[in-house]
Amino acid sequence: MYMLINFILISISILISVAFYTLLE
Repeated sequence: MYMLINFILISISILISVAFYTLLE
């Protein structure tokens, strides 16, 4: 259960980073 939540948090963080980078471009 903890691994699943951790994986989801990492995925969301990556998506936010990609979206932010796209906005800067």
